[in-house]
This record gives sequence, C-alpha cells and structure tokens, in this order.
Amino acid sequence: MLKPLALGAEAGRRAMGLASKVPGADLAAARAVVASGRLVPTTTESALTPGRVRLRTLHEHAATVLFEANPTGSAKLLERLDLETIDDAGYLERLAQRFLKVKEYEAALQMRLRAKEVEPQNPVRWVALARSYQRAAKGGMVRDSVGGLVEGPVAEGEKAQEALQRAAELAPGDPGIGYQLGRFDFDHGQVDEGLDRLQEVTEKHPAYRWLLDYAHRARRPHVLQMERAQRAYEQALALRPTSSVALRGILATGTRAAQDWAGMWESAVVFEASKKRGYARRRELAEQLTPLVTAPDVSAEEAEVVLALLQDAESRGIRLRWVTTSLISYRLQFAGQLRAGFALRRSLAERSLKWLGSSSGGHAGHRQKLLAALSYLGRTQEALELIDPLPWQPSTERGRLRLEKLRADTRLLHGDVQPYLDYSARVREATPLPGEEKMAELIRGKRVAVVGPAETTDELGELIDSYDVVIRTRFQAGFVAENAQRIGRRTDITYYAGRDQGLLAAEGAVAAESGDLQMVVARPLSMDSVRSLLGGETPEWLRVGRHDFAVCFHGAPLGVPRIIYDVLQFDPAEIGLFHADFYAGDQAYSQGYWEAQHVGFGPHSKMNDVITAHDLDFDFQLMQAFAATGRLTAHGASAEVMALEKDEYLRRVEAAPIFPRPDMSQ
Repeated sequence: MLKPLALGAEAGRRAMGLASKVPGADLAAARAVVASGRLVPTTTESALTPGRVRLRTLHEHAATVLFEANPTGSAKLLERLDLETIDDAGYLERLAQRFLKVKEYEAALQMRLRAKEVEPQNPVRWVALARSYQRAAKGGMVRDSVGGLVEGPVAEGEKAQEALQRAAELAPGDPGIGYQLGRFDFDHGQVDEGLDRLQEVTEKHPAYRWLLDYAHRARRPHVLQMERAQRAYEQALALRPTSSVALRGILATGTRAAQDWAGMWESAVVFEASKKRGYARRRELAEQLTPLVTAPDVSAEEAEVVLALLQDAESRGIRLRWVTTSLISYRLQFAGQLRAGFALRRSLAERSLKWLGSSSGGHAGHRQKLLAALSYLGRTQEALELIDPLPWQPSTERGRLRLEKLRADTRLLHGDVQPYLDYSARVREATPLPGEEKMAELIRGKRVAVVGPAETTDELGELIDSYDVVIRTRFQAGFVAENAQRIGRRTDITYYAGRDQGLLAAEGAVAAESGDLQMVVARPLSMDSVRSLLGGETPEWLRVGRHDFAVCFHGAPLGVPRIIYDVLQFDPAEIGLFHADFYAGDQAYSQGYWEAQHVGFGPHSKMNDVITAHDLDFDFQLMQAFAATGRLTAHGASAEVMALEKDEYLRRVEAAPIFPRPDMSQ
C-alpha cells in the first residue's frame, strides 16, 4: 500500500498548494476535509467495531495528507471554533480526529470533552475521551520508524482509565470496550492482565484487526509470548487469507518459537492461493519446493536446487509472492545455508526497487525503503544520490528531521560520520532525553572499548581496562569477574536488549545504584516497559537509546553494531572493539554469558533473533563502514574477522557449530 500512498500524497499536496493561492480557499479546504469524515466511521467507532475498514483507512490517509498540507487553513479553522456553541457530537469527534493528526492534542481533548457533554450517555464519547487522555498534551516522546524517539504527547492515565470504565458501565459486556480496556492495561504496565483480557475478547469475537493487534503485543521484546502470538496470527490469516501482515507475523513468531517449517509453509500456501491470478503455475512451483523447504535439514546442494527452481520459474514469468519467498530465505538461513538465503533476500531487494519506483511523493517512509534496498544491494552511491541533497522540503520540522536522519545514515555507509554527528547534536539540543548529557560527557573525545560476548582465545583484559570508558553488552557481574583476564575488570556502561529487562533490573540497576556502573542503556522500543519495571521513574543512571540505524532492508543491526552506532553520535576519539567475532568462531558466546540452550539456532532459542530480526550479511557491511570512519579499531579475533571478504566471512559462520546438523549415524 506504500506506493499508492506516496503517489496519492504527492497529488494531494500539489492540490492543496494550488488551492492555498485562492483567498479563503485554505479555510474552506480545511472545513471540507473535516466534513468528508461524515462518509465513513470515525477512528473511535472503527476501534469498537472490528469489521473491514478499508474505505475508512483510505479516507483517513487522504484526509491526514490534505489537512497536514494546509497548515494555514487548519489554524484558521481552529481559531474560529467556539466549542460551546457546537451541539453536534459527531462533528466534534471529526474535528478532534483531524486536529490530533496535526498534534493539537489539547484542542482535540477539549473537543472530545465537549462531545461527552453533548452525549453523556453515549459510550463511544467516553472511549474517544479516553483516547485523547492518552494523548493529552505535548511534552512526551514517541517512537518514529526513522528518527527513533521524537517529541510526542503525554498521557493522563488515571483519567483515561476512568473514562474507559465509564464507557464499560454504559455498555456492559461490549467487546469493543473490553478490548480497549485490555489495550489500556497492557500499555500501562499490566502486561499479563492486558493480554489475558485481549485473549478473552478475541476468543469470543475473533475479529481480524483485533487478532493482529493482540498478536503484535504478545510478541513485543519485553513480552516474547511467541506461541501465543503465532496462534493469533494464524487465526487472522484464516479469517483473511490475503493478509501479508498476518503471514509476516506467523514467520516472525514461528521462526523464533517451534520452527514448524511444514506448518509455516502451509500458511504460505494458503496465502498464495488467495491470489487467484497465476495461482495454478505458482502452485506447481510450491509443490516442487515443498519437500525441500519442509525437510528437517537442507544441504548446500539442496539449497542450490531451491535457488535454481526459483530462478527457472521466474524466467518463465512465475514468481511466488514476496512474503512466501521471504519464508524460503529464512529456511535456508536457519539450515546454515546463509549465502543462499542472502542471495534470495537480495532478489527481494531487487523486487522491492522495481515495485517502489523512484518517486517518493514527499513520503519519507517510501524513500527509506528505497535507500534500504539500494544499500542492501551495495548500491550505496545510488542511495546517496536519492537523499543528498534532500529530495524535497518537508512542511514540518519532524519531516525534515526524518530526511536528515536518512541522509546521515546513508553518508555513514560511505564512512562519513560528520552528518551523523551534526544531526545527533541538533536533535539532542532540541529535545534532550534523560541520560544523554551524562553519556556525552563520558564519551566525547574519549577512547572507548566495546567488549562483545564471543568466546575467543584473546587475553586482552589489561588493554581493555586501559581505555577511558569500557562498554559491555548484557552486564553480569559474576561473568565479568570470572573472565577478567580475557575481557577486563571494569564496566562503565552496559547495554541491554529488550528481552533482557529482567536482567537489567536484577544486575544493571543494582550495579548502577551502588556506583559500579555509570550508565545503563536500553533500547528505544523498551522505553515504557523499562520505566514501568523501575517503578515509573527514570533514574539518572538510565538512558534509553534515542535512535537506531534507519537504512536497514531487514530488521535492525545486532547488538555490537547497534552499540557502535549509538556511541559514534557522541564523538569518541576512538572505539576499540574486542571479543566480537560476529558468530564466525568456534562458539557463539562465552560460557556463562547465556544459558546453554540458547547458544545455537533451533526451536525456542534466543539466538533465533539473529536471523529472524537481523541480517548478518548487512551487519558485516555496516561494520566495514564504521571502520572506514577512522574511529573504529578492532583487536584480536574481531580484527581477524573484519579483515575477511564477505563471502569468506559467511562461509566461516556457516561452518560454526551454531546450526543444527543432520544426524549422520541414522
């Protein structure tokens, strides 16, 4: 849907630009956009009734583009409104809906308060009011897919909960309100209670959109109830076999959990069958692939057969759908056939480029996908030409920052760190986050050691401890003490992934409170859950990372590249890299770093994220770019691996004892 949205947005902005030149047309256009909402259900009504909403969704996208592209008209409309004289609750809700999109949170709240006064016995008004209380005013932070944590609304949680409870009193047993209560519980720290309520509603009312939302929440990094999420995704696909979102969810959870390849392939076949055009020929190809994709093991020769079948079919105009092909790439990678799996992913990047086209129509998300696909294919110069200079002048500051972030990340792939330094300094000054000033003081101009968790023979503890600042992944005091000769004794800063929040509270928080750690860094995705875990506060030793590298075709960078990217923004003199072999060694992790059952790929292993949510091929390319900045110096095994050509690196990983191997004794 992204391509038509980009093209439609471009046409809409041009139309509004022309209309704004006519006196009074801007105000008339703003009023017309609001009035058009009478043709479709409001967002609140849609949230309570989980039927198909395609028309409403299309209208919402169009109305948002037109309203955002007409800031003078929307400002004039807001200035002229006298809420006390408006007795049409539906009109007030349509106004609130539009002004929320242009971040007039307080105005939207007042509109919904007035709508509640007009219709105090209507539960929909109370649900809408609760939604506004959760975005009551400016001053908070939200996560943006490009910019990371950006300025957003703050919530008045107690008032939102009271409004939802009043709605439930007015409509007892209403599944839509029950679902909203479950979402509220989940979003405000009561994860288990919220999920249980969502599950109860979806069991009685298995609606497609509710199932997707429930599944998305169950798989979040601080929850990781993958089998629960997978079942919900499977139900959603059964209800709507055309849904690529549901199938993607099945793959994202199934590859992390039981790894039932036959079951996932069956879901993909259902998805393929939902597109009737050309299905007979695709079915024949799928039948040829079935025994290869669903087998317990896939040899290098069988992987080549898979690629040959796909290439031959494409030469005859037969091509499986994008998500189905992605499943095959996953299967090859988890079987240890990384090079074949990445070759298939590169073909997906080529397909993405052809489908996306080169016109982004002022849509930063579209441009991000273009840059990511080009960069994944190694066509970084073409990517740079699409973002530097900035391809258009956004109408909002947030829009401009998104483009500047994409430009900074693309230039970083060329070894140029300065745009990233400039961008990061500017956003920190504009919207400072807790812990950033302290992090800058610790890092700026300093020699920083980043110590990974790999099992190597390097005994570099003394060298590591000589650095000004020592950073480790997943700090565990006992593990560091036991391995001090190899990895050093000091730890100044530690980073925890989303799944490690329990460890953060048990180890990181204790060490930081006692002064043994100066800083603990959590992922942007974990912002709210980490605060909830720590009692709702942000202690001075806690920092939530602002942003991640945004030009990734698949997933996000792994832990060590992510840490280096984060540290670079604070302008260190040098980053020394130790004990990171990027899974090319004889053992993935040092003994004691993780539980034994999670040091290889397989059902329910934590390591599965390395393939499901990341991309070793691109991470290797990204590390080379970091080295090209002149700021990164690798030592020991890290230096040896980074000196390899990419193909040889992937061969080394394929040979590592982290993949399940066939039992040759049978």
